[in-house]
Amino acid sequence: MGNRFSIFYPFYVLPINGELFIFVIRGPGKTRVNVCPLLQVLRQNNEDDTESALSSSENNEDDDRRSESRKSETSGNDPEIGLAPLSDIHTPKRKRLKSTSKYIYQTLFLNGENSDIKIYALGQEWKLHKIYLSQSPYFACMFNGSWRESLLSEIDLQIPDPAIDNAALKTAFGSLYRDYVFMKPVEVIGVLAAAFLLQLDGLKQQCLTLMSNTISGDTVCSYYEACCRYDVENLRTECYNWLLTNILNSTDLDLFKQISVDMMKTLIGDPKLFVMQVEMDIYTVLKRWIFLKENPSWCGEYKTMLSCIDDYFKKTEEADCFLETTTGQTYLPAFSDIRWQHIAIDLDSLLILEQDRIINLEWIKPLYHGMWRKMLRLEQSKDKGPEEVPDESHFNKTSLRCGRLLKCEGEYCWRWVGYNYGVDILLTYVNNLIFIKRNTTTQPNPHSANLEKQKNLAYRLTIASVDKDGKMTQTKSTGIQRISLHKDEEMLALNVNNTFTFPLYLSMNILLTGQPCSQPEHIDICSVARSKVLLHSSSQTPAVLMCNAESQTEDLAEKAKKSLIQDVSLSSATAKLCQTTGTVVSTSDPGSSKKTLTIVHHSSGTDCPSSNGAGSVELLAPNTSSNQPSENSPETSHTEPAENSPQSFSTTKKSKRVLKYPEDEEVI
Repeated sequence: MGNRFSIFYPFYVLPINGELFIFVIRGPGKTRVNVCPLLQVLRQNNEDDTESALSSSENNEDDDRRSESRKSETSGNDPEIGLAPLSDIHTPKRKRLKSTSKYIYQTLFLNGENSDIKIYALGQEWKLHKIYLSQSPYFACMFNGSWRESLLSEIDLQIPDPAIDNAALKTAFGSLYRDYVFMKPVEVIGVLAAAFLLQLDGLKQQCLTLMSNTISGDTVCSYYEACCRYDVENLRTECYNWLLTNILNSTDLDLFKQISVDMMKTLIGDPKLFVMQVEMDIYTVLKRWIFLKENPSWCGEYKTMLSCIDDYFKKTEEADCFLETTTGQTYLPAFSDIRWQHIAIDLDSLLILEQDRIINLEWIKPLYHGMWRKMLRLEQSKDKGPEEVPDESHFNKTSLRCGRLLKCEGEYCWRWVGYNYGVDILLTYVNNLIFIKRNTTTQPNPHSANLEKQKNLAYRLTIASVDKDGKMTQTKSTGIQRISLHKDEEMLALNVNNTFTFPLYLSMNILLTGQPCSQPEHIDICSVARSKVLLHSSSQTPAVLMCNAESQTEDLAEKAKKSLIQDVSLSSATAKLCQTTGTVVSTSDPGSSKKTLTIVHHSSGTDCPSSNGAGSVELLAPNTSSNQPSENSPETSHTEPAENSPQSFSTTKKSKRVLKYPEDEEVI
């Protein structure tokens, strides 16, 4: 009976002249009595009676005078008396017994009571109300303009969009009768289509918010197509960036079945694509994509897919390669932006191309002349690399694309396999810092190293943190940088903020050569294959690219499973000292087992302890026993030091730092 009051101070209630008064005592050390009339509400749910009772109390001057006299009698001399404001009485929000919106939705929309118009759409009748439908600009214009429908009580609504079904139309109409809408991700595209048709901006925004929060491998393709259809630029960019980040690292087979040829071509040609290992991985992903598109019912395990893919491309007995067949020509555009010059520098990759017979090797033959000239120029010191920051378009089209996935916190050091004109580049991640080093003698080299005193290179390094659904949460890039490295010199490439979380996606573009030469540096095999002259010559001439016959006897399936990233031991412990960008210069005394690395900072105000802007630390010589790969071990193997035999370093305090690699790390 009556309203409930929550009072957080001592109080008591007294009847005075037929009314109830609340006396509130507040304040430590001093009594304060506030007097407030307690309005009795006889009908619990009649708010109008409550307001009239309050108004009657405020307008009754006799009651006010009697209240003032009663307060004077009660208070005495010391207590401070006053009418308690309504804010002093903490009244909790009453629980809504039955929502008006819910009542309207049930009675008017679902039951169709007092309907003044009928809508026929998708074979269903909807008993609706013009006053609610007029919230939609689509219907407002129809009912209020000089249209024939404004005088009709029955309207046949044409639905031209196939994405709209009865469930989506029900959600769209129902949103006009209530203030909230519940949707599932599988329903949101149809509701979005209905919202665009009926011009419901509020419902449209709710759909886009739900889509943005639920981007994943299961939804990204359908969301992207919907955004293209309805011209939603922001969400389309989100979906596209998700594909750039995850397409080469995803194990979701259904995702590849949904990607169109045009979409795949756009992704492969984008310079922001995250290549998780090397260029050969793009070719491998395209093989997997074609296999799944041509065999949509295949549902085996991901680990067994490689052998099934090889069998699929070998089963044909035609003389032509796969991309020359009627089926293969459909997928040909997706191969046009692969940088074949970076695949041809690795022998194992060439053997796989020969065995697969997916592309005609004659198509990439024009690249070899330019690559041979570049190798000679670099070997004979005619080309020391980029003399300045290269043009962005040239860099994006010709640079080596590579990358790596760092699954968890740890210390990493690796190289990407391939000849790379004798320039052995090592990357190190330690203590949130990424170093780049030109290796010549400090680590075993898989091939002959270029011993030129100084080499220039240009690079762009990008890192990104992703959540469990693959959505990028944070990213950072160096932009295109040019550096000069002496033999075994190491430089800081990127400082990773502590706010980045694992897993970390690392993408790097590297350019080792200088000015473009007259020979072609990129081959668009799509254009070459469609040239009638080359098609005619290729039909009469078999593939001429032959590798070492002895190497072809090796098991190529096993080679394909090996990682194209090689882990090596860490080469520096200076990350703990370096807080700003600097150059790491190594010096050592003859006959000494100690090695000194010095960080030379290029800016003032450094945090290094040295007063002259440089800090140094002594290291033991790298352990080359059991932890280093032997000369006879395969360079493409994924080597990781055992946990019981860590790589050790010694600082100036002779303390050891243990290097441990994640035990469960596996590069796909």
